[in-house]
Amino acid sequence: MAKHRRYPAYDVWEEHANWDVHTRQIVGARKMPQVAHSYLLPAEALLLQAIVSVLVDDHRLEVLTFVVAHIDESLASPVGESQRKVGVPEKKQLYRLGLAGVEAESHAEFGCEFGALSAGDQEQVLKRISGGSVKEQEAWTHAAAVDFFKKLLHDTVQAYYSHPLVWSDIGYGGPAYPRGYVRVEKGLTDPWEAKANGE
Repeated sequence: MAKHRRYPAYDVWEEHANWDVHTRQIVGARKMPQVAHSYLLPAEALLLQAIVSVLVDDHRLEVLTFVVAHIDESLASPVGESQRKVGVPEKKQLYRLGLAGVEAESHAEFGCEFGALSAGDQEQVLKRISGGSVKEQEAWTHAAAVDFFKKLLHDTVQAYYSHPLVWSDIGYGGPAYPRGYVRVEKGLTDPWEAKANGE
C-alpha cells in the first residue's frame, strides 16, 4: 500500500509539537513496535499478523505489530464487550477458536500452515472463511467462521486506521486538539495539512 501513497512527502508526526503532551504520548506509543503479548500465544500472534497483512494489504512490520498488539490488549482486558450476537462466543474464545480454525482450513485446503502459503492462497483461505464456505467443518463447531471473520475485520480496520503511518498515507492531519481545523470549506486545507501530488 505504501508505494501507492497519494501523499508521499507527508508525515503527520512532523506536526506532533503542536499537539498536547497527552496526545503526543498516545500517538508516539503507537509508533513503537510491540512484540510482547498478554493474551495471544506466540504462534497465534504470528498467525494473526499474517492474516492482518492480507486484510489490509500492508506489509510494514511497525504497522502490523501495532494492530496485533492492539487486538491482544483488547483480548486481555477485563472490560467486557458492549454487545454480542446470541450464540457467538465471547471475544477471547472467538479469537482462540477462530485462529485455530484458520490453521485448520489452511491445512484442509493446501496441506500446510497459513504462514507458509503464498499471498494468493492466504487470500483464498480468508475468502472461504468470510463466506462461511469452509472445508474443515469440525474446526468451526463452536464458533461460526463468518462471526469470527466479521469480528476480526472490524478490529483490524479499527486498529489499522489509528496508526500514524496510515494517517500519513491517507493524508489525515492527526488530532485537531488544541490547534483545531480552520479552513473547513470544501476544497480548502490548512497550511499544515497534507497536499496531494501536484497540489
